Amino acid sequence: MNRPRLSIGLPVYNGENFLSRALESLLAQTFTDFELIVSDNGSTDSTVDICRRFAASDDRIKLHRNDINRGAAWNYNRVVELATGEFFTWANHDDLWLPTYFEKCIAQLDRHPTAVLAYARSIMIDEEGEEVTPLLSGLALDLPNPYRRLRRFHDLLANPTPVLLEFEGLWIPVYGVIRLLPLRQTELIGPYISSDTVLLEELLLHGEFLEVDGWEFYKREHASRSVRASDRYDKRIQWFTGRPTPQRMFPRWRLFYERWRSVLRTRMSSYDRARCLAETLAFNLGRRHGRRILWLELRANLQSVLTRRDVVEYLSQS
Repeated sequence: MNRPRLSIGLPVYNGENFLSRALESLLAQTFTDFELIVSDNGSTDSTVDICRRFAASDDRIKLHRNDINRGAAWNYNRVVELATGEFFTWANHDDLWLPTYFEKCIAQLDRHPTAVLAYARSIMIDEEGEEVTPLLSGLALDLPNPYRRLRRFHDLLANPTPVLLEFEGLWIPVYGVIRLLPLRQTELIGPYISSDTVLLEELLLHGEFLEVDGWEFYKREHASRSVRASDRYDKRIQWFTGRPTPQRMFPRWRLFYERWRSVLRTRMSSYDRARCLAETLAFNLGRRHGRRILWLELRANLQSVLTRRDVVEYLSQS
């Protein structure tokens, strides 16, 4: 069997509400040289039946089923492990893509061999598929060296626009088309909150992100979307890991630690590494992001110990 150029990884859990529309959107792509890897995380609804019905009519679909829910991070990484293509992209069960999405992204990557990722401008849609608002575009993450790209991304995180505040549009590139080799050199999606942000930062150390012209990707906003259904720290951690919430939580310190590790493990010149480490320190401990936030997290855990109350309450207040 020939190796496809693109592997599409679709991790899903109880996705019957929008899954059929997502599969139809993916199978209608003008770029056809792909495999569609669906990894079901122990769904209890009709998700598997829907996947089997589509797979029966299109042999590009490869269905893998887990007996239990092992957490979203495990499932997102599982589809990368199963991928065989030159390029990879994650697809959610509730999103939609214009037919030319992958064709345009891969064309951009073919023209720019140093780029690691290509993504399209995006629009938020509601449960009925009606357009709500454009998401953030013009990220300018195609700068020529890793330090400048990392600094640009941190500036966007530290100075969000109203669109970012409402819809978290800065993470849209994680659903772009990524070169599989550098993606596998990262630690992928970690079992902690905002690990997709750390992944994007690490990929920026490997190469540029290219923004495709046109509004090609539709991100669906709905009540059961994971970020809405799991809005508390404890629920978010359970969603990522599939395990009970630990008694002590240091989500922002974890981000600081993982950002530092990502710079240390990425191959680059000593000069670039030193500048990226300095930027990581400045972002997490400086005024742009903050010492104050890290201190509040330490205080929240200490208060939880002293009062024997749930640390989530204190983290929510901080």
